[in-house]
Amino acid sequence: MSKFFNIFLMSILVIFIFNKKIISYYYVKKFSNWVERPVEISHLNFEYSGLIEIEDIRILNSKGNFYQNIFKAEKISFKIDIKSLISELIIINNLDVTNPEFYLDVKILDKKKENIDNNKETSYEDNLGLAQKLNEKAPDKIWPKKDKDVNFIIRKAVLSGASANIKVSSIPDPAKINLSEMMFSNFGNEKGYQHYKDILKIILFDLYARTEDVEIKKTLKGIY
Repeated sequence: MSKFFNIFLMSILVIFIFNKKIISYYYVKKFSNWVERPVEISHLNFEYSGLIEIEDIRILNSKGNFYQNIFKAEKISFKIDIKSLISELIIINNLDVTNPEFYLDVKILDKKKENIDNNKETSYEDNLGLAQKLNEKAPDKIWPKKDKDVNFIIRKAVLSGASANIKVSSIPDPAKINLSEMMFSNFGNEKGYQHYKDILKIILFDLYARTEDVEIKKTLKGIY
């Protein structure tokens, strides 16, 4: 009986660990799809109640940019509505982000200095896709449900200890700015809700308000 019990216990343990690996892979894959960039996570812990804790998360930048990352954070914890996991819309009730760092790469495509100085007919590109979207007046990307992808909304999010790093191609030195404590609600990539890229705009406005570099402030004002 003891041998049978040990085999049974080991089987349950293997299944449990295996399921955790599957779920961890699922979340990393889903995060990558949502942000459209590769995501790396050092540690992910979850409870079957829907509580998920992530340590040392990084969203990687595209090659050719100044920074290696677009975003990283010391810790992220959030509570998912378990019922939503079997639907086409994942609902995150509470999201807490500890010591997040944002990385903004801005490239000035028009190399005529007189245009840059006067902020006329100057084209910009950034690693968030916001500058391109504003220049082209493109609509927010909504994942179409016909493709059977899962959209998400976040009911409440709190960012504490946030900072931003910015590098403008026409300015030699990068800058780092401490951001305000922030709280957001009801946003994501689901139609009818505030798009998550609009949240990035709010963060950029805070970055603009807090930066003391005149040239960086001028560039941000010209783009966003």
